[in-house]
Amino acid sequence: MKTKKLFTYSLIIFILFLSSCAVKKYAPVSPDFYSSGLKVGLILNVDTIRTFRMGAQGLLDVLVTPGNKYTKPLQTIEPKVNPVNRFKDLYINLLKSKGKNITLIDLEFDDNQFGKFIKPADNRKYFNKDIGSLKDKYQVDEVMIIKVQYGISINYYGFIEMGQGGYCVADCQIINLNDNSVFYRGNSVGSVGLKGKFDTAPDYENWITAINSAINKSIELEKTKY
Repeated sequence: MKTKKLFTYSLIIFILFLSSCAVKKYAPVSPDFYSSGLKVGLILNVDTIRTFRMGAQGLLDVLVTPGNKYTKPLQTIEPKVNPVNRFKDLYINLLKSKGKNITLIDLEFDDNQFGKFIKPADNRKYFNKDIGSLKDKYQVDEVMIIKVQYGISINYYGFIEMGQGGYCVADCQIINLNDNSVFYRGNSVGSVGLKGKFDTAPDYENWITAINSAINKSIELEKTKY
């Protein structure tokens, strides 16, 4: 009976993992972003490739599934799928095509670099740190902060691997530096199940295909929002 229940629960989680491969849509950026005449600075931070744990795991499950077997594939894959230039070209070309004045800011953005922002007593959304100093430093009125994470997704039920795939998420915030208000916040997730075997050393072609597909899905979703 326990074996049957475990199989049933595992099957449900695996189906949910496959359904997560579908691209979700989010609200687009308001047209005011383009008509305001404000100059925006693009801050693009792409993390190093990593493993994402999906599904249900307790503390003990995490301890007994360290994921070391994916260290070598990650090191091999990273230079072949690194999405920095793809995302950079996406935002610069897309915004310029719509007449938005955009400049690239070379900055490894970290919230801890800035002091806390004291929010006014109104219903608007504000960035939690005071980043107004970026206005004069980079001669921009707004900042568009993009944080990208990508890599291998592993779906677990406890310590059991139910499936693997490629994963990419691009998180965006647009902040008006004149008052520290958040003009826009959204993210685009690309998730693609692995086809074929995962251990295809030395080139790991199946992983490269899955991760590239996930990155492309994230990029295509971002295109619908600007």
